[in-house]
Amino acid sequence: MANTLDPMDLKQIISLHLDGFSNRKIGATLGISRNTVNAYMRLFKASGFSLKELLNLNNAGLEKLFPPHTTIDNPRYEELMLYFEGINKARNHPGFTFLYHYQEYVAQAKDPYGYTQFMEHYRRKYAKVKGSMKLEHDPGNEVFIDYAGKKLHIIDKETGEVIPVEVFVAILPSSQYTYVEACRSQKREDLIASLAVMP
Repeated sequence: MANTLDPMDLKQIISLHLDGFSNRKIGATLGISRNTVNAYMRLFKASGFSLKELLNLNNAGLEKLFPPHTTIDNPRYEELMLYFEGINKARNHPGFTFLYHYQEYVAQAKDPYGYTQFMEHYRRKYAKVKGSMKLEHDPGNEVFIDYAGKKLHIIDKETGEVIPVEVFVAILPSSQYTYVEACRSQKREDLIASLAVMP
């Protein structure tokens, strides 16, 4: 099955071009042919809009100017995109890691991408607008605490019993010093005990 370029793909081509990427590098990054990138760059120039103006258009405006065109078959890229659908469904599960899913992908893919390209393609496919704010921290006056989402287990050496435990995590925001401890529960008394033994 062949790929089609939607408005988000077009914006990625424009963004990468404005960042100084060659057409060959843009094609390699997005998993499309250099000839496809060349063709779209010619269409962009013929549109009468500057690249920055095109980048500021909404998706409907871009799609009107450049209806989706079929690109060459790229089974490697198609395989990756199909794999991403499963990854995205697993994102909110406790214990999720990209590295684990990348290793699973490598084990089943015929011609796997490297980890850096794998992550780059994922971020481009599921791009999110993220807000950011600089937080000021007074060293020594704040600590961030939480419990890890998934329980671990310890084994009682004497009885062999498998005991589920919570994972308490604390971090000092200025120094990034991190403290981790296994504890019986998230109850108040266990939380206070964990805080009391922090170095």
